[in-house]
Amino acid sequence: MKALAIINNLNFTVDEKSIFRNFNLTVNLYEVTEIRGKNGSGKTTLLKILCREISNNRSNTNLHFQSIAYLGHQNALIEELTFKQNFSLNSLSIDKKLAKQLNIYHLRNQKINNLSFGEKRKIALLRIFQTQSEIWIMDEPFAGLDADSVTIIKKLLLQHTKNKGTILISNHQEKIKDSTKVELEDPGE
Repeated sequence: MKALAIINNLNFTVDEKSIFRNFNLTVNLYEVTEIRGKNGSGKTTLLKILCREISNNRSNTNLHFQSIAYLGHQNALIEELTFKQNFSLNSLSIDKKLAKQLNIYHLRNQKINNLSFGEKRKIALLRIFQTQSEIWIMDEPFAGLDADSVTIIKKLLLQHTKNKGTILISNHQEKIKDSTKVELEDPGE
């Protein structure tokens, strides 16, 4: 399997707290890789390092990607605009079939600030699913979602890998079948 990203001997400290000590990671193409661990274990930090949002000069890091679709723990939606208007800002039209599958199409004319957290999360995920990016990186994509929505999202993630996509997510909820799981240690231990 060809590697998309390789990190060797990552050491990373935040405010004198060691998050990673000699950490190694390989992310393979066309797989779902789950970064798992307790709150504060470094899941989000690791994703930000991989997305180059945080500089890391103290490890041997080889990242073989340029274009990614990234969803952080915030949904990155403008609350005062409608679902449809948020998509228009990114020159996107709502994929009707996919939005109906996620049970959010009927919300297209609703302002984001009138929606539940789970509805907002599904809208943010839909935006990722509609990108042309082969690489999806998502921080806790299942946060705020009901069991039926999680099942649908998991199917969409696995479908992306079958279509030669690669996914890296942080997740402390229900595991994804057939994913590569990377367990982070509690940095306090």
